[in-house]
Amino acid sequence: MDLLLFLVLGAAIGILSGFFGIGGGIILTPLLLILGYTPSTAIVLSLLLTLGSTVTGTFAHLRQNNFHLRDAVTIGVSGIIGSAAITPVVFWMERHSGADTVISTLYIVLLLLFAIQFLKPDKKVVRETSVPHASFYKLVAIGAAAGILSSLMGVSGGFLLTPLLMGWVRFPLKQAIGTSIAAATLIVLGGVTSYFMSGTQAPLALGIALIIGAIIGSPLGASFLNLFSSQFVKKSLGSFYAAVAASVFLKTTHYEQLSLLLLALFTTGLIGVFFYQKVIQRQTKDCP
Repeated sequence: MDLLLFLVLGAAIGILSGFFGIGGGIILTPLLLILGYTPSTAIVLSLLLTLGSTVTGTFAHLRQNNFHLRDAVTIGVSGIIGSAAITPVVFWMERHSGADTVISTLYIVLLLLFAIQFLKPDKKVVRETSVPHASFYKLVAIGAAAGILSSLMGVSGGFLLTPLLMGWVRFPLKQAIGTSIAAATLIVLGGVTSYFMSGTQAPLALGIALIIGAIIGSPLGASFLNLFSSQFVKKSLGSFYAAVAASVFLKTTHYEQLSLLLLALFTTGLIGVFFYQKVIQRQTKDCP
């Protein structure tokens, strides 16, 4: 029963991952903490899920020509270095019973900042154009920050990469999403390696179920992206960040059941919108 539940969970998170260019751990890590898993176990399971969703999402976005390979590799390699550097800190905090509090606080602060960024009204309409030569030093700084957050919070860093690539490097939204998920693949590989080399034990059967679900869901999520305008994607991503932040806050204030309900309702509602739009598109094509 647990394997089936984690398979469905991996597929649902994979859809959101492919659509938004995030790894999926941003949902799974707080969810597993709410369910009572230790921080290190929650992080490893989230990284395994993220690995499945980012690899398949990368191939899906590659077919749509949504990312720059050079930029993704630059971010990914610097992210691996940041990820390896922070892993021992997580174990130190866990030994001193501080990891759960630190991770939850980081989630709330960062998610709210990014939610505000995406939800605030645009002052002017900016025509999206590709960025031919992004600053190497900006990409390295963004990758290192994402790598640190990846191992600290059990995420791909994609939830950080997408807004920074848009706001700091000035990538258009869909290009930022594609580059983010491609770079996240390298970062997550580094994070998983660091944790397993440190001797972390995790229920691998559940991790494999998450990966299989993500492999199913992530390409589907990427295919939904072209059904919506960039403005819709931006506002949906902002709402998603705000919902997860609220869920983590409810968990820290000991409203675990309400926290789970909020995550479940928002996630299923958003996925429902994706499938509804897909049905509408097919009906439109079938009309003579």
